[in-house]
Amino acid sequence: MRAAVLAIVAGLATASLSLTAHAQALAPHTSWSLLPWSNGRGAGAYDVARTRTVSFKDHLFQRTVDRASRELAFDAYPGLRVAGQNQWLGDRPASAASYDDGRGIVRVTQAWNGVRVTQSMWSPYDVDAAVTVTVFEVENTTGAALVDAALFQIDNFHVGSGGAGTAGERIVWANGAYEERGEAGLVLQRPSGTGKHAASPQNPYLTVTAGNRLTDVADSGPFDDAVAGFEWDLSGLPAGETRRFMLVVAHRADGDRAALDAQLAAIPVDPAAALAAARAEWDAFFARAKVPDGLSVDELAVYRQQLAILRMGQVRADGPGSGQIIASMPTGMWNVAWVRDQAYATMALVHAGLAPEAKAALAFWWTASTGQYVCCDRDGGPWVGTAYAPSVVRYTGDGVEESDANAQGPNVEFDGFGLALAATADYVDATDDLAFVTTHATAIFTKTADVLVSLIEASGANEGLVRADSSIWETHWYDGGRKHFAYTQITAVHGLRRAADLADRVNRSAEAATYRAAADRIAATFAARFLDGAGAIQANLEEPAGSALDAAAVEALNWDVVPATGRVADATLDAFRAGLWNTATGHGYHRNDDGGPYDRREWIVIDLRIATAARRAGRVADADALIAWVTEQARLNYDLVPENFDRVTADYSGEVPMVGFGAGAYVMSLWDRGAPAPGGPDAGPDPGTPPGAGCCSTSTGTGGPGALLLTGLVGWALRRAKRPYM
Repeated sequence: MRAAVLAIVAGLATASLSLTAHAQALAPHTSWSLLPWSNGRGAGAYDVARTRTVSFKDHLFQRTVDRASRELAFDAYPGLRVAGQNQWLGDRPASAASYDDGRGIVRVTQAWNGVRVTQSMWSPYDVDAAVTVTVFEVENTTGAALVDAALFQIDNFHVGSGGAGTAGERIVWANGAYEERGEAGLVLQRPSGTGKHAASPQNPYLTVTAGNRLTDVADSGPFDDAVAGFEWDLSGLPAGETRRFMLVVAHRADGDRAALDAQLAAIPVDPAAALAAARAEWDAFFARAKVPDGLSVDELAVYRQQLAILRMGQVRADGPGSGQIIASMPTGMWNVAWVRDQAYATMALVHAGLAPEAKAALAFWWTASTGQYVCCDRDGGPWVGTAYAPSVVRYTGDGVEESDANAQGPNVEFDGFGLALAATADYVDATDDLAFVTTHATAIFTKTADVLVSLIEASGANEGLVRADSSIWETHWYDGGRKHFAYTQITAVHGLRRAADLADRVNRSAEAATYRAAADRIAATFAARFLDGAGAIQANLEEPAGSALDAAAVEALNWDVVPATGRVADATLDAFRAGLWNTATGHGYHRNDDGGPYDRREWIVIDLRIATAARRAGRVADADALIAWVTEQARLNYDLVPENFDRVTADYSGEVPMVGFGAGAYVMSLWDRGAPAPGGPDAGPDPGTPPGAGCCSTSTGTGGPGALLLTGLVGWALRRAKRPYM
């Protein structure tokens, strides 16, 4: 046995040195180009690679029960005329692009023939409509006044019918703006000042491309794929001076122009004043936010941008959908409110002192429509088994519970119950808003905490654990999909403990005792059942002990379900480093060892949550390296945090930016860095160290990535052989 172990160690040592050398070669780099903005109503996005606006959504969320939200934009971009020569800037590169000091304002600069154009694009928060404001700052950088010069803008919106949304459109000039109408309602395009306005059938793109100026068009008539354009004169602009223009684009589904004008009345008429007002409004938001101590310049820049993403990712709507937080910003496909993602976003808002936004998210949970998965599955058994409050997966934009399904049936997840309770308790701890608990007591206690208690198995092989479910990575319900996942047990313990704290604060002592006893029962059973021979937390009970890793189990260390330091923490972190570390790039972690392409990407939420656990376990260097890697990548990608990095190239991958699993996780990681040392009253006892178990564990991380990787690989190999450390 000793010879075999030594052979494994020698082989793995060689492999670790090779992998470490490879990892050192990969540096942070730019790989993303799409910059979104929103006011919680609609959303827009600019593509720096294509140098044009590519999105204008009528809603921030993906869909309601009845219909999908609509993409109204094909593209939009400016152009220039200088000394009688025309150039569309959609065909020119950007010389600079960024968010405006972390605000939800995208700024892009382009130049041609001595003229510099900077666009600022945003959605005003004091407008209750889907709206994008663009301010153009045009600077003459030549040595003489401009002659025969103009600024153009082309807008190609799809508001019609048919598969492409282009059939039967009509553009009419009325009261200083173009009204583009079709099946999607009204898209209003209102330019500032005086100038020209052109539209199909005199296609402004072709007119400018041919070297001409625009001529006014009052009515396109019914037209398929109608296009609008604008022109502002620049002739005579002195050298070194700047002129500003503005275009407001807004949508209203019912086509009511008067109502839309009333909504837009808050936007200042002067372009400079409009931009100044937008900056001031964002600065007022940042002034309410708290910032952790000790941030570097780069961390502060990324932190501010994550606060903006958290804000822009929260739905403002008329009706029950308001307050929900989507998982990712459009144009990606995860602009849907998952309970789990929203929980991380809400916890981050609480950390940052943004109580009104956190309260709105919580109020959404406790009042939204749920209950579709009480009973019964195809085998006649219950899904949840009783009325419940938070969704078992996610919500539509109008606040109705939904799940998704495949050949293995729907996802039904119990982890959201505990997460919702924990986020609520965090908010109440930060604000002392006990009235909120009283208002939503039935949803919080009866329909969530009591439901979690009812889900604990009372007998049989899994007595003391929450019933099997689809859990965090959504494995679906039938044919082996649902399991007793570690993550669900962890969130149940954490949630019930926090529910007990809430119950104590509103004088419900009997319920507090029930919740605390239930949490202790799950935690004790978890410690007895979920640790392999080396003490590492395994992914679930259905796969053989030591054969499955799930990085989501790191929350057991972060939330004191098991001790954050000692044998279990060391063994678990070693196992993750050995079995889930991304050896192809030398950075970060896969989410689990299931092996699918999606699983094998580097998961940013996992990197950041492992960073917190590593720091609590004393592995400060490893925690710092993970946060630094995510920060450095973000700094080169407009300060956005994605869902994933590609496992080979470390390019941005998945949905970008992520709100809860990106912005929320980053904000939490920086606050966690300054948290007190672990070991509070909820920290359970270390389950114990078998003889010799400590010899191969590295709890400080001082040996560097190669040494830690080797340690983890040895432990992983021995666990796979179902042997304890030697």
